[in-house]
Amino acid sequence: MKPQQRKVLIVDDSIILGKTLVMFLNKNGYQSQTVSSGEACLHRVENDDIPDLILMDIYLGPGGMNGLETTRKLHASYDIPVVLHSAYNDRETLRSTQFMTKYGYIYKTPGNEEFVLAHIEMAFKLIERERMFRDLSAHLHHIKEEQNAFLAREIHDDLGQSIAALKMNLTMLERAANRAEMQPVISDMRSILDSTITKTRALIHELRPPVLDTNGIIEALRWHLEDYRKQFGIDVVFAPGIEELELGAERSLAVFRIVQEALTNVARHSGATRVRVDVRSNSRTFLVVITDNGTGFARQPTENASRGFGILSMTERAERLGGRFRIHSEQGQGTRVSVVIPHPRHCPSSEVQNPQLELLSEVAERHQ
Repeated sequence: MKPQQRKVLIVDDSIILGKTLVMFLNKNGYQSQTVSSGEACLHRVENDDIPDLILMDIYLGPGGMNGLETTRKLHASYDIPVVLHSAYNDRETLRSTQFMTKYGYIYKTPGNEEFVLAHIEMAFKLIERERMFRDLSAHLHHIKEEQNAFLAREIHDDLGQSIAALKMNLTMLERAANRAEMQPVISDMRSILDSTITKTRALIHELRPPVLDTNGIIEALRWHLEDYRKQFGIDVVFAPGIEELELGAERSLAVFRIVQEALTNVARHSGATRVRVDVRSNSRTFLVVITDNGTGFARQPTENASRGFGILSMTERAERLGGRFRIHSEQGQGTRVSVVIPHPRHCPSSEVQNPQLELLSEVAERHQ
């Protein structure tokens, strides 16, 4: 079976250059097409004609969106790699594109088709490496959650039953022991058993909260927030917006872990006294927004190693399900974390990016 050709969309206002590159790339095994404006590029993508890679000119002529604006709109809604292609290499152009050159910046010169081809092939190799990493990370997360579930069951079934039996025997011993000197010993044993039961329940909930399987994601979040308030003394406001929602086991667990990690970051790093958790849902997506009144941060959060790994974990959990994770913070202004997860029937990544998603985010913003 012949392998499927990769689709490359060339966005360039030079019709001659665009067609020259199309002919060259098609000759070398790609399925390529060209459009002359950012608006035409977005129109194709929004109508599900999604390429595997976009070769984007920066300046697309007067009167329309330039390549940088088009790339920003694409990156805000779609996971499509973009390679920039421009005849400009001045300092201002390079500065304005510094966050868009993950897959490369090609300087336009006449007859550089071979160089463009080599750059595109390098970009696809990078994409493959990223996807392999994401798949491996997803597999490791899956194994970890399976182990957690197994340990939680074993602790509940074996250790829990043993502790319950010990407590019953202790009650019988207490009734049979009439000597006064035995009462302090029995009381101490009862205290130890009660403490062990509390710690065992906490460990089971940490490994995999049973409420998630029995009552769903909304009740699981409600339970966790109440426990969080008692543990850290932080005032918590929970605004679910909905009472029940069926996300499925995988999505529910991912959302729960993201909220759990975000709240842990609040307790460890923010100095917050208040945190609010908003939950919203429409026909396509499920949104959680976590806002605190802490110190915030001006620098990148990844400069703190523990917080950086937490953010990476939350990002990966959301992206594995076709969702997205965002964090916004300003020094002295607190931090806002949001995660959007598509409902199971809308799991392809192209379905997540739609006007309803942006509207859902705006609704959450108004509830801050």
